[in-house]
Amino acid sequence: MSNGCAIPCPYCGKDVDIIQAMEMVAGNEWTGLLNGLPISLVGALLRYLELFKPNKQELRWSRRLALTKELVPLINDAQIKRNGIVYSAPAGIWEAEMMKLVVNRPESLVLPLKSNGYLLSMIAGRGERAAAKLEQDKIEQQRNRSNVGGAPVSVADLAAQAQTKTKSKPPANWKGGVAAPDTS
Repeated sequence: MSNGCAIPCPYCGKDVDIIQAMEMVAGNEWTGLLNGLPISLVGALLRYLELFKPNKQELRWSRRLALTKELVPLINDAQIKRNGIVYSAPAGIWEAEMMKLVVNRPESLVLPLKSNGYLLSMIAGRGERAAAKLEQDKIEQQRNRSNVGGAPVSVADLAAQAQTKTKSKPPANWKGGVAAPDTS
């Protein structure tokens, strides 16, 4: 191999293609990034990265590395920040959203993907839906607690209220029963 893209191997002295050597280094670095990730998430990541594979060729290790370097810190932090809002994103959510994208790929999605933007927007959207549900639950809870007259809204509340009530005492100037109305 005597083209301009070859360098001598430091161990054996034979010429090695520089591009192949760089890809090998990128592959080793990529593998190191996966340390500490749950194995099921690694499997989902491998399948997700196939969405970036160009037609008629393999996905380069350097490309895998760049895409994964963007995701791993977000996965490890278990959160994602989009449009100034931070969303909780534990590893299970990353895995689920990657698999959803791989298995139920929208018809409008153009392959090969160019960036992680679509996945990040899916995770942010999931966070927005979860936040909206929490807000709706909070509003519903307030609505149920602030009903007319402030009456208890559950059987447990009624039972607790009945337990704490004591018999009321008549006013001090009360003289007995109520006189029956005169019907004559």
